[in-house]
Amino acid sequence: MLDTIKIKILNYMENSNTLPKYLHDVLIGLMLGDGYLYKTSQTSNSRFEMSFGTDRVSFAEWVGNLFKDYSSTGIIKVYYKKGTPFSKFNYRFKTKTLPIFNFYHDLFYIKNEVTLKYKKLVPSNINSLMNPVVLAYLIMSDGNFDKSRNRIRIYTNSYSKVEVERLAKSIQSNLDIYVGVMHDRKDQWILTIGALQLDKLRDLVKSHFEPSMLYRIGI
Repeated sequence: MLDTIKIKILNYMENSNTLPKYLHDVLIGLMLGDGYLYKTSQTSNSRFEMSFGTDRVSFAEWVGNLFKDYSSTGIIKVYYKKGTPFSKFNYRFKTKTLPIFNFYHDLFYIKNEVTLKYKKLVPSNINSLMNPVVLAYLIMSDGNFDKSRNRIRIYTNSYSKVEVERLAKSIQSNLDIYVGVMHDRKDQWILTIGALQLDKLRDLVKSHFEPSMLYRIGI
């Protein structure tokens, strides 16, 4: 029976264009945040990767468990400062390189035809993708609770102002939550969700949060 289930999962991964619905939404949220998709060449298939801080092991394991059927390594420690009594490391998760992730690479990346390098963007159709699961994983990835102002900030600094505004509008139109677009520094913009919106936000996303990350919505 278990072998039959594994064969069905492998067939799905090889032949389906997108992930199952919940994992699809999770991946969209993580990709809007710190996740990224990688190709070893212009013609290769894609894989999903994400790094987590040393104090984020619970969240790392949570994500790793969600995508366990797509990974052969699971969560691993990656040392970036070796040779000292306090060697520093973070956690990293990556999937196998599979056709199923090509859809998401095409969704999030544009290729510079001169340098042949890829740049991550907020998808142009984000309004059709946004839902409570997507927002929950975006906040867990890139959010922060500002106690002094009783608000949530989402650090979208790597995106252009137009992209950040597009993301804000998608949250407002789909979830009826007002989202501000605030200048952070230089030409960088972040999202803010104020105190008056917090109860509504928490009702929508709390059930999708890994428990150790609830502090990011002030719980």
